[in-house]
Amino acid sequence: MTTRRNAIKSISLAALALPSLSAPTNDGTPALPSINDPQYWTKIRSQFMLSKDNVFFNPGTVGVMPRVVVDKMTEHVRYLASHVADWAYKDDNKEEFISGYNNLLGIRTKVGKLINANTGEIAMIDNVTNGISYLANGITLQPGDEVVTTNQEHSGGRGGWLVKEKRYGIKFNEVVIGKPIRNSNEVYQDIVNAFTPKTKVLMISHMISGSGAILPVKEICAEASNRGIFTILDGAQTIGHINVDVRDIGCDAYVGCFHKWAGAPAGTGFMYVKQERMKEIWTTVASGRWDNHDDEGFRFTQRGTGNFSVLKGLDAALDFIFEIGPDRVYARIKFLGDRLRAGLRQNPNVKIYSPEEEAMCAGITVYKVNGMTGAQLQEAFWDRGNMRPRSSGEQFGVRHCTHIFNSEEEIDKALTIVRDLSKG
Repeated sequence: MTTRRNAIKSISLAALALPSLSAPTNDGTPALPSINDPQYWTKIRSQFMLSKDNVFFNPGTVGVMPRVVVDKMTEHVRYLASHVADWAYKDDNKEEFISGYNNLLGIRTKVGKLINANTGEIAMIDNVTNGISYLANGITLQPGDEVVTTNQEHSGGRGGWLVKEKRYGIKFNEVVIGKPIRNSNEVYQDIVNAFTPKTKVLMISHMISGSGAILPVKEICAEASNRGIFTILDGAQTIGHINVDVRDIGCDAYVGCFHKWAGAPAGTGFMYVKQERMKEIWTTVASGRWDNHDDEGFRFTQRGTGNFSVLKGLDAALDFIFEIGPDRVYARIKFLGDRLRAGLRQNPNVKIYSPEEEAMCAGITVYKVNGMTGAQLQEAFWDRGNMRPRSSGEQFGVRHCTHIFNSEEEIDKALTIVRDLSKG
């Protein structure tokens, strides 16, 4: 019979050390290949449960969980359903039955490693919308104070500030930026020129969801900081997609999620706030630690009962990224994105809304085929190749994302479909 101590130990190992995926799992999932294996990425694809008959090009909305993530999550669900009576309610930070009261140091440390932050600067949250709202609610602003953002932000990034504008009389200023953005200097000037002496907060996306544009956030944040402006970055599209180093960027706060590019379950995200700025942020969802500043990240992590099984999936997803190597993941995503854009640019009947400056692009490409709406293009991909990018509306065509579970052959087939459609 499994003892409570042994059972807890078995489900806690992932929080204590990075597991090796070099050996086949119990269900027969292939081991991770050697980096010198000529079939490396084909074998990485076998780590995912995606149907071999379909091609998924939309991790910008919701990503794909590797099999190990699904296994770790469901293992904990089954454990909790079978052994909840074993819970002794003695130390929530050691016993992993429900989240919301556990300090999640193991996961927070891994998130800090991924973005180059200290554990105490990381709070675990559900998603980017929540995190931006926590910051909007938590920052003290006076009537007439300005928050600067762009006209291409996700509604989840805008909503918290619009509530604050309506309720407290702040000014929410949306700067018009290009689509496509021609180069990084152009968008830098557009945003910085909008700063005034009344600007107290800058909130922009690190990567624009609707175009895939990677903004020059380090330079923008530096200029904002020189003017005493609190800087917040929306990282919904970056985590698991491109390198994020909050120390190098120099932002005051960064909010990200793991259910898109990082291959984790939905309901997993983080909020980073620079240690010296943490005490300025009021707690929005208040539990027992709402005013305890010994561990600032825990102050925001403790939000009542949560789902530890989902966090087990997140833990496995982080391990999966580290086992492959984050830089290798980022490079592969961009390689496939470059291949797609290079092919699209050869077609005179295609308009691309992603930046012209290739250094500002990675795995997201937004484009349209002349004469077709986004919905028509989305369905044509499915009808002709069982491929699933996402419609970006009548004007902007589709958002076409590339990831490590995609292949060069899939990119080339997509380009063939586009070429055939553009001929009418």
